[in-house]
Amino acid sequence: MPISREYLPNELHYIIPLAERHGSDARVAQYDRRLGRHVEYGETLSQNEIELLRQLYTEIVAKGHNSLINTWHQGHNGKGRCPPETTFPVYGLLCLFAQLGKLGIAPFTDGVVCPQESKSAETLDWSKLPPSLQYLAGPAEVYGRLQFEDRIYEFLQEQMSADQRAELQELSHRYRRDDKAINRWLDEFPMTKHAEARLVYFTGCLLGTGADLGLL
Repeated sequence: MPISREYLPNELHYIIPLAERHGSDARVAQYDRRLGRHVEYGETLSQNEIELLRQLYTEIVAKGHNSLINTWHQGHNGKGRCPPETTFPVYGLLCLFAQLGKLGIAPFTDGVVCPQESKSAETLDWSKLPPSLQYLAGPAEVYGRLQFEDRIYEFLQEQMSADQRAELQELSHRYRRDDKAINRWLDEFPMTKHAEARLVYFTGCLLGTGADLGLL
């Protein structure tokens, strides 16, 4: 679906064409059986596509709009104010810039235009969880913040320690056991309105991805 221009500040409308073209795909890594690993979207781009992205990146830097894009995303993501069809590709564009930087492609390597975590700490109320699911609170605060596929794959495949793997394997067992109760709770507490539900949901996504990869 196209980005809803009315939700995006007028001064950011120039990013829409490439955000629509690449943003959503950039959030998904595809498994390449030949390589035996997940391949990020940035690795699949042609030189012409990279050149257009380079021009946009340079324009964002020149206008000083990196903070504006991130602040806008933090203010609208998960707040019910803006459709995900708009927030998802816009933030995905920033993720793509970060991917190209990791590939050593200039000027993306300077990291000026990239995703930024919100500086305002969330106030969490884990009393929303029933007693039988309270064990989810601690892990969800850590692992539930890995909320996009590229970050989940990076953690599981490159960053996860042996201790974290053991912790997640045990958590995965308990999560599968309580799957129905967790889903009922998520139905009662929608993640678009409750930060705690969002963290639990994405923890489940990480566990499911880890199981699919044979890592948990």
